[in-house]
Amino acid sequence: MLMKKSEKGKNRVLDRIKTEHDNFTPAQKAIAEYILHNPESLLFMSINELAEATKVSMASIVRFCNVLGFDGYTQFSKEIQEMLQGQLSTSGRFRIAQSNRAVSENRKLSTWGDSAFSRILGHEIENLNRLAENVRVEDFNALAKMILEADRIITLGCMASASLAGHMGRMLCKVFHEVDVVDNEGVLNAAKFLRLTPESVVFVIAFPRYPAATVRMGKAAADMACRVVSLTDSHLSPSSGLGELTFHIPVGIPSFVDAYAAPLTFINALCTEVAEVNSERATESLNAFDALASKGKIFYKQTWRGRPRNSE
Repeated sequence: MLMKKSEKGKNRVLDRIKTEHDNFTPAQKAIAEYILHNPESLLFMSINELAEATKVSMASIVRFCNVLGFDGYTQFSKEIQEMLQGQLSTSGRFRIAQSNRAVSENRKLSTWGDSAFSRILGHEIENLNRLAENVRVEDFNALAKMILEADRIITLGCMASASLAGHMGRMLCKVFHEVDVVDNEGVLNAAKFLRLTPESVVFVIAFPRYPAATVRMGKAAADMACRVVSLTDSHLSPSSGLGELTFHIPVGIPSFVDAYAAPLTFINALCTEVAEVNSERATESLNAFDALASKGKIFYKQTWRGRPRNSE
């Protein structure tokens, strides 16, 4: 039975395979059994390799994906990857990275040989390419306009994503004065939400493994009279669709470390766009920031390193 597009969403693809198992052909059952017992393998398996492992044709795999409601293997494997991202433990992510490393060595894909640098760099480049494909210019411009109209901004992110929330908050506060960063559920942070108005914007930043505190505070913000924007990795994320705008930013599973090149690029581009659209306001605020930094001697200034001259 062909699954409707509307049924995709939060439903787990593995559950759908189990549900449809009895209706599969023998070839499809072979594929289903392999995937149910080895879902992690699809994180780095090509359609050719899956066909070889299950001893079926590539056409059978494509038909299998179609039966489950996907356009093809690429879309299907991406769904598996997004599902696993939120479920894998830190050690599990590391084991997957080790397996991926072994596969890369067998394929001789790395010009750096046994180099983590090559693998992580390649992964981040792939994420950046996917970011360019995922983000629509109209949505990006709408978000910039939303920020320009905001009376207050909160960047919300806990645990690893706290670094993203902090960076975004620091960049925005150079242009806007009413910016708060929230990285935990403390009482002082809760008080920041009390100052929100219908013109305020809350950024909910949540990437695998999706900190529960971020999700709770994101849902609370969505219930308030303010505008909520979700920055996450996929439609399977618990924070996806919380607000009026959601941006799916790829991060993948490179290892136990978090692949944040794409989220940082998105944030930097957004802050730059907002400043350039309102250049007069940005220039005034940046000049004030530089004056404050100079007065407070915030940044290190290089001094002349030559030998002191003898006074005459």
